[in-house]
Amino acid sequence: MQEERAYPGNFIRFLGTAGTRFIMLSQRRSSGGIWFSCGGARGVIDPGPGSLVRLCEAKPPISPISINTIILTHRHVDHSSDVNALAEGMTLKAAKPRGFVLLTRDCFEGGDSVLMNYMSKRIKMVAFHEDGADSEPAPDLSLESVAHSHNGVQCFGVIFKRTCAPHWGLISDTAPLESFSKRYVGCEMIVINVALSMPKARIDHMSLPEVESLLGTICPRTAVLTHMGNDLLDMGGERISRKLSTNRTKVIAATDGMVISLDGDFKNLEG
Repeated sequence: MQEERAYPGNFIRFLGTAGTRFIMLSQRRSSGGIWFSCGGARGVIDPGPGSLVRLCEAKPPISPISINTIILTHRHVDHSSDVNALAEGMTLKAAKPRGFVLLTRDCFEGGDSVLMNYMSKRIKMVAFHEDGADSEPAPDLSLESVAHSHNGVQCFGVIFKRTCAPHWGLISDTAPLESFSKRYVGCEMIVINVALSMPKARIDHMSLPEVESLLGTICPRTAVLTHMGNDLLDMGGERISRKLSTNRTKVIAATDGMVISLDGDFKNLEG
Protein backbone atom coordinates (compact mmCIF):
# COMPACT_ATOMS: atom_id res chain seq x y z
CA MET A 1 0.00 0.00 0.00
CA GLN A 2 1.25 3.48 -0.94
CA GLU A 3 0.84 4.98 2.52
CA GLU A 4 2.85 2.20 4.19
CA ARG A 5 6.02 2.67 2.12
CA ALA A 6 7.40 5.03 4.78
CA TYR A 7 7.22 2.19 7.33
CA PRO A 8 9.27 -1.04 7.55
CA GLY A 9 7.97 -4.01 5.60
CA ASN A 10 6.66 -5.54 8.82
CA PHE A 11 5.85 -3.42 11.87
CA ILE A 12 3.42 -2.59 14.64
CA ARG A 13 2.16 0.86 15.56
CA PHE A 14 0.46 1.56 18.88
CA LEU A 15 -2.70 3.45 17.99
CA GLY A 16 -3.47 3.62 21.72
CA THR A 17 -1.91 2.40 24.95
CA ALA A 18 -4.70 3.07 27.43
CA GLY A 19 -5.17 0.52 30.19
CA THR A 20 -8.40 0.04 32.18
CA ARG A 21 -11.74 1.75 31.60
CA PHE A 22 -10.64 4.79 33.62
CA ILE A 23 -7.81 5.62 31.24
CA MET A 24 -10.10 4.96 28.27
CA LEU A 25 -12.78 7.31 29.58
CA SER A 26 -10.36 10.09 30.45
CA GLN A 27 -8.28 9.52 27.29
CA ARG A 28 -5.13 10.16 29.30
CA ARG A 29 -3.82 7.66 26.75
CA SER A 30 -5.55 6.79 23.50
CA SER A 31 -7.48 3.52 23.27
CA GLY A 32 -7.19 2.51 19.64
CA GLY A 33 -5.35 -0.82 19.87
CA ILE A 34 -2.36 -1.94 17.79
CA TRP A 35 -1.89 -1.70 14.03
CA PHE A 36 0.17 -4.54 12.57
CA SER A 37 1.64 -5.26 9.14
CA CYS A 38 3.07 -8.76 9.28
CA GLY A 39 3.56 -11.50 6.71
CA GLY A 40 1.05 -9.99 4.29
CA ALA A 41 -1.62 -9.32 6.93
CA ARG A 42 -2.51 -5.69 7.67
CA GLY A 43 -4.94 -4.65 10.35
CA VAL A 44 -5.67 -3.90 13.96
CA ILE A 45 -5.54 -5.87 17.19
CA ASP A 46 -8.26 -4.82 19.65
CA PRO A 47 -9.69 -1.72 17.94
CA GLY A 48 -11.07 0.14 20.95
CA PRO A 49 -12.58 3.65 21.03
CA GLY A 50 -10.78 5.97 18.64
CA SER A 51 -9.07 3.31 16.55
CA LEU A 52 -10.40 4.64 13.25
CA VAL A 53 -9.54 8.22 14.21
CA ARG A 54 -5.97 7.27 15.23
CA LEU A 55 -5.46 5.48 11.91
CA CYS A 56 -6.60 8.51 9.95
CA GLU A 57 -4.43 10.86 12.04
CA ALA A 58 -1.29 8.69 11.89
CA LYS A 59 1.83 10.20 10.35
CA PRO A 60 2.92 8.68 8.03
CA PRO A 61 -0.71 7.87 7.22
CA ILE A 62 -2.29 4.42 7.29
CA SER A 63 -5.48 3.94 5.30
CA PRO A 64 -8.27 1.91 6.92
CA ILE A 65 -9.14 0.71 3.42
CA SER A 66 -5.84 -1.21 3.39
CA ILE A 67 -7.00 -3.47 6.25
CA ASN A 68 -7.34 -7.17 5.49
CA THR A 69 -7.23 -8.60 9.04
CA ILE A 70 -8.81 -7.74 12.41
CA ILE A 71 -8.07 -9.52 15.69
CA LEU A 72 -10.14 -9.26 18.87
CA THR A 73 -8.64 -10.79 22.00
CA HIS A 74 -11.92 -10.35 23.92
CA ARG A 75 -15.24 -8.54 23.86
CA HIS A 76 -14.72 -5.71 26.37
CA VAL A 77 -15.57 -2.32 24.90
CA ASP A 78 -12.07 -0.85 25.26
CA HIS A 79 -10.86 -3.64 22.97
CA SER A 80 -13.68 -3.94 20.45
CA SER A 81 -15.80 -0.81 20.03
CA ASP A 82 -14.42 0.16 16.59
CA VAL A 83 -14.44 -3.32 15.05
CA ASN A 84 -17.40 -2.62 12.76
CA ALA A 85 -15.98 0.71 11.56
CA LEU A 86 -12.70 -0.98 10.62
CA ALA A 87 -14.55 -3.90 9.03
CA GLU A 88 -16.35 -1.30 6.93
CA GLY A 89 -13.00 -0.07 5.66
CA MET A 90 -11.81 -3.63 5.02
CA THR A 91 -14.82 -4.48 2.85
CA LEU A 92 -15.66 -1.05 1.38
CA LYS A 93 -14.41 -1.53 -2.18
CA ALA A 94 -14.85 -5.30 -2.32
CA ALA A 95 -17.17 -6.74 -4.98
CA LYS A 96 -17.37 -9.96 -2.93
CA PRO A 97 -16.68 -10.91 0.73
CA ARG A 98 -13.18 -9.85 1.76
CA GLY A 99 -10.87 -10.02 4.74
CA PHE A 100 -10.26 -12.08 7.86
CA VAL A 101 -11.49 -11.59 11.42
CA LEU A 102 -10.26 -13.63 14.40
CA LEU A 103 -12.34 -13.28 17.56
CA THR A 104 -13.80 -15.19 20.49
CA ARG A 105 -17.10 -17.02 20.18
CA ASP A 106 -18.75 -14.75 22.74
CA CYS A 107 -17.87 -11.79 20.50
CA PHE A 108 -20.00 -13.33 17.75
CA GLU A 109 -22.56 -15.74 19.11
CA GLY A 110 -25.59 -14.97 21.25
CA GLY A 111 -27.88 -11.96 21.33
CA ASP A 112 -25.26 -9.20 21.65
CA SER A 113 -22.66 -9.93 18.99
CA VAL A 114 -19.80 -7.43 18.95
CA LEU A 115 -19.42 -7.94 15.20
CA MET A 116 -22.69 -6.94 13.56
CA ASN A 117 -24.46 -9.65 11.58
CA TYR A 118 -24.76 -7.63 8.38
CA MET A 119 -21.02 -6.85 8.55
CA SER A 120 -20.00 -10.48 9.09
CA LYS A 121 -21.69 -11.41 5.81
CA ARG A 122 -19.29 -9.09 3.98
CA ILE A 123 -16.20 -10.73 5.50
CA LYS A 124 -14.58 -13.64 3.67
CA MET A 125 -13.55 -15.55 6.80
CA VAL A 126 -14.60 -15.23 10.45
CA ALA A 127 -12.45 -17.51 12.63
CA PHE A 128 -12.69 -18.29 16.34
CA HIS A 129 -9.90 -18.56 18.87
CA GLU A 130 -9.22 -22.09 20.09
CA ASP A 131 -6.39 -22.70 22.53
CA GLY A 132 -3.33 -23.96 20.67
CA ALA A 133 -5.01 -23.77 17.25
CA ASP A 134 -3.51 -21.88 14.32
CA SER A 135 -5.35 -19.67 11.84
CA GLU A 136 -3.88 -18.21 8.65
CA PRO A 137 -4.99 -14.74 7.59
CA ALA A 138 -2.19 -14.38 5.00
CA PRO A 139 0.16 -16.68 3.04
CA ASP A 140 3.15 -16.03 5.34
CA LEU A 141 1.45 -15.56 8.71
CA SER A 142 0.04 -18.06 11.16
CA LEU A 143 -1.73 -16.98 14.35
CA GLU A 144 -1.59 -19.32 17.35
CA SER A 145 -4.25 -18.59 19.97
CA VAL A 146 -3.29 -18.78 23.66
CA ALA A 147 -6.03 -19.11 26.30
CA HIS A 148 -6.20 -16.38 28.95
CA SER A 149 -8.27 -15.83 32.10
CA HIS A 150 -10.06 -12.49 32.29
CA ASN A 151 -13.12 -11.57 34.32
CA GLY A 152 -15.56 -14.16 33.05
CA VAL A 153 -15.23 -13.46 29.32
CA GLN A 154 -13.46 -15.54 26.72
CA CYS A 155 -10.00 -14.07 26.16
CA PHE A 156 -6.95 -15.12 24.14
CA GLY A 157 -3.46 -13.94 23.38
CA VAL A 158 -1.77 -14.57 20.07
CA ILE A 159 1.61 -15.80 18.79
CA PHE A 160 2.51 -14.44 15.35
CA LYS A 161 4.54 -16.90 13.28
CA ARG A 162 6.23 -16.29 9.93
CA THR A 163 8.27 -18.83 7.98
CA CYS A 164 11.67 -17.10 8.00
CA ALA A 165 11.31 -14.57 10.80
CA PRO A 166 11.37 -14.65 14.61
CA HIS A 167 8.05 -15.32 16.32
CA TRP A 168 6.49 -12.61 18.44
CA GLY A 169 3.57 -12.73 20.84
CA LEU A 170 0.85 -10.73 22.51
CA ILE A 171 -0.46 -11.23 26.04
CA SER A 172 -3.79 -9.45 26.41
CA ASP A 173 -5.78 -8.72 29.58
CA THR A 174 -5.40 -11.72 31.87
CA ALA A 175 -4.49 -13.08 35.23
CA PRO A 176 -0.95 -14.56 35.16
CA LEU A 177 -1.07 -18.22 34.12
CA GLU A 178 1.60 -20.88 34.55
CA SER A 179 1.07 -21.95 30.95
CA PHE A 180 2.52 -18.67 29.64
CA SER A 181 6.10 -19.69 30.48
CA LYS A 182 5.82 -22.62 28.05
CA ARG A 183 3.59 -21.11 25.39
CA TYR A 184 5.53 -17.87 24.85
CA VAL A 185 9.06 -19.20 25.38
CA GLY A 186 9.93 -19.13 21.67
CA CYS A 187 8.94 -15.51 21.11
CA GLU A 188 11.79 -13.09 20.43
CA MET A 189 9.47 -10.15 21.10
CA ILE A 190 6.42 -10.03 23.34
CA VAL A 191 3.82 -7.30 23.84
CA ILE A 192 2.21 -7.48 27.29
CA ASN A 193 -0.84 -5.71 28.67
CA VAL A 194 0.16 -4.72 32.19
CA ALA A 195 -2.38 -2.66 34.10
CA LEU A 196 -1.11 -2.91 37.69
CA SER A 197 2.01 -1.89 39.61
CA MET A 198 1.31 -4.65 42.16
CA PRO A 199 -0.97 -7.72 42.11
CA LYS A 200 -4.54 -7.18 43.30
CA ALA A 201 -6.84 -9.97 44.41
CA ARG A 202 -9.76 -10.77 42.09
CA ILE A 203 -8.46 -8.45 39.37
CA ASP A 204 -7.48 -10.43 36.28
CA HIS A 205 -4.66 -8.23 35.02
CA MET A 206 -0.91 -8.64 34.95
CA SER A 207 1.23 -6.59 37.37
CA LEU A 208 4.86 -5.48 37.12
CA PRO A 209 6.23 -8.20 39.46
CA GLU A 210 4.34 -10.86 37.50
CA VAL A 211 5.64 -9.51 34.20
CA GLU A 212 9.18 -9.40 35.59
CA SER A 213 8.90 -13.03 36.70
CA LEU A 214 7.56 -14.16 33.31
CA LEU A 215 10.29 -12.31 31.39
CA GLY A 216 12.91 -14.00 33.53
CA THR A 217 11.54 -17.34 32.37
CA ILE A 218 10.85 -16.81 28.66
CA CYS A 219 13.76 -14.36 28.05
CA PRO A 220 12.60 -12.57 24.89
CA ARG A 221 14.93 -10.17 23.12
CA THR A 222 12.39 -7.35 23.44
CA ALA A 223 9.34 -6.85 25.67
CA VAL A 224 6.92 -4.00 25.06
CA LEU A 225 4.53 -3.04 27.86
CA THR A 226 1.19 -1.44 27.05
CA HIS A 227 -2.34 -1.05 28.45
CA MET A 228 -0.91 0.56 31.60
CA GLY A 229 -3.07 1.91 34.42
CA ASN A 230 -2.81 5.24 36.21
CA ASP A 231 -0.25 4.17 38.79
CA LEU A 232 2.10 2.89 36.09
CA LEU A 233 1.67 6.04 34.02
CA ASP A 234 2.47 8.07 37.13
CA MET A 235 5.58 5.95 37.66
CA GLY A 236 6.83 6.79 34.17
CA GLY A 237 7.81 4.60 31.25
CA GLU A 238 11.57 5.18 31.48
CA ARG A 239 11.65 4.16 35.13
CA ILE A 240 9.70 0.99 34.39
CA SER A 241 11.94 0.12 31.45
CA ARG A 242 15.09 0.52 33.54
CA LYS A 243 13.65 -1.57 36.35
CA LEU A 244 12.69 -4.53 34.18
CA SER A 245 15.37 -4.55 31.46
CA THR A 246 18.15 -7.15 31.69
CA ASN A 247 21.21 -8.13 29.65
CA ARG A 248 18.96 -10.50 27.69
CA THR A 249 15.71 -8.51 27.46
CA LYS A 250 15.20 -4.87 26.53
CA VAL A 251 11.93 -3.63 28.03
CA ILE A 252 10.10 -0.76 26.34
CA ALA A 253 7.11 1.08 27.79
CA ALA A 254 4.89 1.83 24.80
CA THR A 255 3.55 5.28 24.03
CA ASP A 256 0.77 6.33 21.68
CA GLY A 257 2.05 6.31 18.10
CA MET A 258 5.17 4.23 18.85
CA VAL A 259 6.36 2.10 15.92
CA ILE A 260 8.26 -1.18 16.42
CA SER A 261 9.94 -2.95 13.49
CA LEU A 262 9.20 -6.66 13.11
CA ASP A 263 11.98 -7.16 10.57
CA GLY A 264 14.41 -9.04 12.77
CA ASP A 265 15.64 -6.41 15.21
CA PHE A 266 12.36 -5.34 16.92
CA LYS A 267 13.71 -1.80 17.01
CA ASN A 268 11.75 1.09 18.45
CA LEU A 269 11.84 3.47 15.50
CA GLU A 270 11.32 6.48 17.76
CA GLY A 271 14.51 5.81 19.69
